Amino acid sequence: MGTTTASASASASVQIKPADSRCKYWSKIIRAGSSLPLPSASGGASDIAAPYLRNGDDEIFPGDILIEGEANHHRHARGWSYWVTYCDSNGALHRIKNPGTAEKMALKTAGLPAEYLPGSGQLAACVRYAHGVRLGMIEAPAL
Repeated sequence: MGTTTASASASASVQIKPADSRCKYWSKIIRAGSSLPLPSASGGASDIAAPYLRNGDDEIFPGDILIEGEANHHRHARGWSYWVTYCDSNGALHRIKNPGTAEKMALKTAGLPAEYLPGSGQLAACVRYAHGVRLGMIEAPAL
């Protein structure tokens, strides 16, 4: 999971790198003008129409969504961890790790359109959460 730094110009610098360099890792920024897939069509990172990022520094702007996936270390829990990071209109960064059932229920209660509700799995949950952020229905904690 990369580190982030807020800037004064309504954008935020993000460092793209895994928390543990021994683990598999990927990240993609879905820019504000780009569409997100439906959660039900998000079975893997390749289903998100954005380029894979190289390790290093990048910049995200309001409306951009950064999704990162990192394999859990093989000596600990198996599987993957996911982070959704975005920049608000003031340049403040927000991040949530592994959005799940509680976030889906909050979005459903807030009136998330029905086409965004189907889809199981952690990546589908991240994409669903990103739709909720773009629709102004949910907000992750600020960094």
